[in-house]
Amino acid sequence: MKRSIFVSVCLFFMLFIPAMPSFGEENPDFSEGIRLYNQESYEEAITVLSKARQADPASAMAAFFLGLSYKQSGDLKNALRHFHDAAVMKPAVKEAVVELIDAYRQLGMRKEAKEWIATAERENIYPAKVAFLKGMILQSENDIAGAIQTFERSKALDPSYLQSADFQIGVCYMVQRKYQVAKDRFEAAVTQDPLSDLATYARRYQDIVEQRSFLERPLRLTIGVQGFYDTNMLAISGPVDVAPPEYNNYVNTAAKRSLGTLDTVRLDYVPVLSGPYIFNASYSAYTTFYEKNGTSYDTIANSFSVAPGINAGNVALNLLANYTHVLRRDSSFKRYSEVYTVGPLVRTFAATNHVLEFFAGYTGQNFFKTVSNPELEDQSTCSPNAYVSWFWIFDPNGVFNLKYSYIVNHANGIDYDNKGHQLSANLIYPIAKNLKLQLTGDMDWQKYTYENIFFFNQKRDDKIFSGSVGLIRDINNTASILVQYLYTNADSNIYAYNYTRDVVSVGVELRF
Repeated sequence: MKRSIFVSVCLFFMLFIPAMPSFGEENPDFSEGIRLYNQESYEEAITVLSKARQADPASAMAAFFLGLSYKQSGDLKNALRHFHDAAVMKPAVKEAVVELIDAYRQLGMRKEAKEWIATAERENIYPAKVAFLKGMILQSENDIAGAIQTFERSKALDPSYLQSADFQIGVCYMVQRKYQVAKDRFEAAVTQDPLSDLATYARRYQDIVEQRSFLERPLRLTIGVQGFYDTNMLAISGPVDVAPPEYNNYVNTAAKRSLGTLDTVRLDYVPVLSGPYIFNASYSAYTTFYEKNGTSYDTIANSFSVAPGINAGNVALNLLANYTHVLRRDSSFKRYSEVYTVGPLVRTFAATNHVLEFFAGYTGQNFFKTVSNPELEDQSTCSPNAYVSWFWIFDPNGVFNLKYSYIVNHANGIDYDNKGHQLSANLIYPIAKNLKLQLTGDMDWQKYTYENIFFFNQKRDDKIFSGSVGLIRDINNTASILVQYLYTNADSNIYAYNYTRDVVSVGVELRF
């Protein structure tokens, strides 16, 4: 509508004020181009207005409308050239300055856009619209405070920018994670014109704000309760021809199948800090109880982690530290193992919706159980390790992750000294509004350093594949139902480490 009003005003001056300098009004191609533009026949308008420009190269209006036609057809680079001509010709078309700024902004040419903003401010050209565009540029440069101030000025200069400015101010507050203030601005944008397209967007952003406000709350508590059926909780093979009779007797009579429960509690603390500083910490605990073999396989684990860091725009650096302590039942619960990891983690945005992570650190693992031959069987290790991980966020609720890890386990017992590679893939795909599909796949290659004297002096070589498929049904923001099937296949050149395993689980997760 604004475009039609502007065209009408231009035609009024062309027709009724003959003393004005020529803007190409005597050129029939110019008049035909205006007609085609008003009919939204932009490709045809480009052809006709190009002829008008050739016939009258000094016509700023012909240049301006040709630029508009290119812009409406999606060709901003060609539009830019004609807007520039219309802005520098004598007499210039003031609206061309605004269109030129917007074209530079959309093409990411912020320096050039700012130069023309300075010109527009100096000559007082459409101050409200120029202020709004300046706010958009400051927003893209992550100068959120400056953008908010400029948007406020645009709507103070012209009330017609109230809705657009409040919407953009709401987006700015979202970036600052000030969700309640952002919600208020989106509500204001809806109230000003409830039937507009912008009001529809504002309503959607209100929903996003509420969701983010919940997901990004500083203190988060998650409780999970699962029941499962495990076909091979002992992770042992079946009878093997080359195995001694006592081994085959054991695997034939062992109670491998069992029902069980897995209960988890996790507390996360992710405060919003001023400046570039970031921090998160968490405590988690889980318990696993089996119907069978519970006196030797039930476990309780407690884990603590902290990750202070600095955020430098597209790159964040954290120092990651984690400690996990495990108790296992042996008539009563006794300490079984402890694991600690420390190292730097670098996270960067490789492109829009694509995140890369790099980690290089050190992991130590101590086993407290007593073994008869510690120089051979002690599994305690010290391990330098590294990984690279790629995240693709393709939907507000859709994520794909690919990760490669390299680990060197220097074990106290030489039977467990090994090097390994791990490749994993994870997908969360929304298949309905509150229903997500979860797929995981993991492949481990582990080559052991020394010959194993208990198994024909072979060097152990393991290939372990695991994969799962699950469904997550969100009941509301705080509760979800999870159903999952997990399959594991361990392929080793030593029979005692070959096994397959199936686990089916159903559970509930609560978030507070």
